[in-house]
Parts: sequence; C-alpha cells; structure tokens
Amino acid sequence: MILAFLRSQLDVPLYCLWLIAVAFLCDLNTVCGANLDDDFAEFEDPDDSFTADISEPVPVQSAHQHKAESVHKNISESSFSLNTEIDRDSEAAFHTTKSTDGAAVEDSELEGESEDMRLDDDEEFEGLSPNQPILNTDKTKSGKRNLIIAKVPHHLTRSWDNFRLEILFVLALMIYTLNFLIGRSKNTQLANTWFSAHQPLLETNFAVVGDDGLAEPGTGTLMKESEHLYSLWCTGSVHCDAMLIELRLVKRQCLFFAIANWIRPVHDSIVVKVIMDDSEMDGWVLAVGRKRRLQALAKDHQDLAVYCPDKRGQRHSYLPESFMLLCEIPEVVPAIFNPLVCKFLNDFEESIEYLFFSDQYSGPKPPQEDTTTPTKPPVTQKALIFALRYVPTTTKSKSFSTSLTSSNNNANGNLNQHHQQPIESATALFHFIFYVIEKVRRFRLSKEGKAKSERNRQRAHDSHLKLMHSQRQEAAQNRRGERLRAAKERIMAEDDPEKARKLEEKEQRKEKSKKMPKMKMLKMK
Repeated sequence: MILAFLRSQLDVPLYCLWLIAVAFLCDLNTVCGANLDDDFAEFEDPDDSFTADISEPVPVQSAHQHKAESVHKNISESSFSLNTEIDRDSEAAFHTTKSTDGAAVEDSELEGESEDMRLDDDEEFEGLSPNQPILNTDKTKSGKRNLIIAKVPHHLTRSWDNFRLEILFVLALMIYTLNFLIGRSKNTQLANTWFSAHQPLLETNFAVVGDDGLAEPGTGTLMKESEHLYSLWCTGSVHCDAMLIELRLVKRQCLFFAIANWIRPVHDSIVVKVIMDDSEMDGWVLAVGRKRRLQALAKDHQDLAVYCPDKRGQRHSYLPESFMLLCEIPEVVPAIFNPLVCKFLNDFEESIEYLFFSDQYSGPKPPQEDTTTPTKPPVTQKALIFALRYVPTTTKSKSFSTSLTSSNNNANGNLNQHHQQPIESATALFHFIFYVIEKVRRFRLSKEGKAKSERNRQRAHDSHLKLMHSQRQEAAQNRRGERLRAAKERIMAEDDPEKARKLEEKEQRKEKSKKMPKMKMLKMK
C-alpha cells in the first residue's frame, strides 16, 4: 500500500527510490566513521601542518585508512620514546665506565644517530620524503603557513640611474679642479702682467727690485706667497729704506669664492708699504679714504686710534665726496693735499681705497688673549701705506692723460722726471706714490706743530707705562692669591692639628711682617 501510495503521489520509477535509500545509508556510515575519528583529536596538534612544494600529488585516503595510520603513528612514537629512554639509561651506565674524553665522543655519536633516526623516519611526516629539507614557514592571519619566497633584487650595475650620487660627486670634483686650474693661471697671468708693466719704473727708483730673501741679493723675482697673494720687495733708495708691494688678487682658484664673487663682486687690490728713514719724516698721523675703511683702520691700528681721536672724520672741499679725512695736526692737510694731488684723487677715485701715513706705525693690534700679562712697548716705524685697486686697463683709463709739472709746487723733483710725458694708466698710480713720497720727505712741521706732536707722543707713552704698571700689579696680585690658596690647601690637608696650627701661625707672621713699614736702624757711636 505504501509503495502504491508513493507511486501515486510521485511520478518516479521504483528503482530510483531504492538508489536514494542506499545513498542515505552510505552517508550515515561515513558520518559515524568521522565521529569515531574525532576520538583521537586530542592527540593531534592543529598547528602541526606542513606545506611544501611536492612534485607528486598526495593520494586521497579514506576515513578508515586515516584512522589506521593515526593509530600506527601513535604506537610508533610511543615505542620510539620508550627505546630512547632505554638507550639513555644504557648510555648513562656506559659513561660511568669510560673516561671523560671517551664519554664526549660516545655522546656526540649517539646524538648523531638519534638525529639521523628522527630525520630518516619515513613515517615522521606525511606526504614528505625524508631526504627533502623542511622549509621554514610563517603563519598568515588565517592560521595557515605560507611559503615565503625571497625577492632577489636586480643587479645594481645594470643601470646608470643607480649611480646618480657618485656621478654628481665626480662632476663636482671635475668642475672644482677645472676652476682651480683656470683661476690659478689667470692670477699668475695678472701678476706677471703687472710686474712686467711696473718693473722699469721700480728699477729707476730702487737698486734692488724683487729680492727673494736669500743670502745673495737678487733682482727680478716676484715672490708667490699663495695662489692669490704675490709680494715684491724693493730696496736701495735714497729717501726710504724699503718698499713692500703685495698683490692681493681675488681667490679665483676657489670655486666657492668664485660663486660668492658673482653675488658680491670683490676687486683685486694692491697694498704698497713704504718704510721711511727716521730723519725723512716728522711726527704726524694722517689717513684718507672711504668712511667704512677708515673706521676699520681705526679699530685695528693703535696709532690711528690714539693720535686721531675723532673717529667720525672730516670733509675736505677738494677731495671726493666719498672720502673722509683723519688727521692729528691740521697743518699737514694743505701741505700734502695740494690742488694737484686732489685732482688726481678725483680722477682715480675708484682706484684708491685709502692712504695711511704714520710715524708710529706698529701694525694691526695683536689679539688680547691675556690682559694680565704686561706687554712691551710696540716697535714703531715711519711708514706710508697706499691701498689701491688693481683695475684692468679700460677705454676710460686709456684716454686719461695729464701732465704733472712743477709750476705750482717746488717739491716735485722725482715727479718732474717721470711725468714730462703723459701718464699711462698702467703706471699712473705708482707715479702718484713716488710723488707723495717726495712731498712727505720735504715737508716739515712748524714749532707749534712739533710741540703738539711731542706732547701727544709723550702722553701716549705715559699711558702705555701706566697700563704696563697696572698689568704688573694685577699679575702680582694673582700670584699672591695663588700662593695663599696653596698655603691654605696645605694646612687643610695636614692630618696633625699641631702641625696645622704651626703652619697657620707661620703664614700669619709672614703677612704681618709684610704689612709693617720697612725702617732702617742706625747705630750711633
């Protein structure tokens, strides 16, 4: 009846129902087998899964085969652990009968055998051959271990882009070297050009031009102090002891200075120092130049700061507007700066930095590192300093032509010899220097000017002596303080109180005797 009812309700053949029932029973049997397998789940580690690159696929196993293999694996592991414990006991008994060296050898051999046994066990890992190495794996966020393949970078020498920093460094070195060679050659060329243009004029005024400082005096030598500094020493003149010429050129050999020179241009300069004889110049100090340069000179030179207290400077009606004047004795200004000299200064305003004349020249101030040490009076000399700009020959300077004659001034002896012809721009400044030397040599102060000059120098000498005396007193006070400090430290370091008391009394007696006035005792017979 049931079959008839089902056949009437479902339009399906009868054998199809039998197939469905058999499939349901098979599925039920599989579920029961899976439940039996779960009894061994407590002996398994969920993290004990290995993934490897296996060339052969792992065959699919049924539930009964998996169960049998698990039981066999547990039995083999338990037997292996039991054998290992027995072996360890036997090894311990064996080690008691052998020496220490033999025991170490046996231990290493047994450990090697046990390691080989563990690694060569065919049933230790599933789906992995014993000779295949086990790869280290990392866990992902899902809990599985994935094989990490190291990314090997491309070789660095395949592209020039990887050497950008090195290429820039090499290019910078090449540019610096090229600039050094070009700048050095240009400075050398400028120095040689200047020397060849001025050598005839210098040889007519000095017996030795270009002495190299050796035992035998030589001529025609332009000393190279550095790549941008050249010096020329001239001597053998009647009115002056010597002349030192320094060519201070721009540091064209330095790349960084060359770049800075593009931003803020700096000119080549020539500094001429003329040392006069003691009898050829009276005592006076004078400086003419731009205001900033004069302030720097007064700050760096002691004689200009002492004898010309007016740091603001004065204006002269015939001098250029950018020039200021510092003078010790007013009567010197009209005698030196006559209309002819003022005209020359106006024409060559851009080529002149400053003029500094002093009979107490001692050079720049030394750095005052220790003010307590008494300083000796500086060695002074009568010097004329001309700071000029080395401007290359231009069309304007070539067109400059003048004739300095002796019609307005009797003190033109040497100047009249050199300037009967028009002045060339290359040597015009040095003709002016020799003219000023002659003017200074012939000028003499009046009685009032000499008296004022002597008073100023005596006052400066007295102030320097007072400064030296105060420095000596301060140094003596410091030495006394150090001696007292050392005596107190010696007393404090003494362990015996009686000796410390005696030392203290001794120091007190010394101090008391020093404070007492010194008196001489005379005996009357």
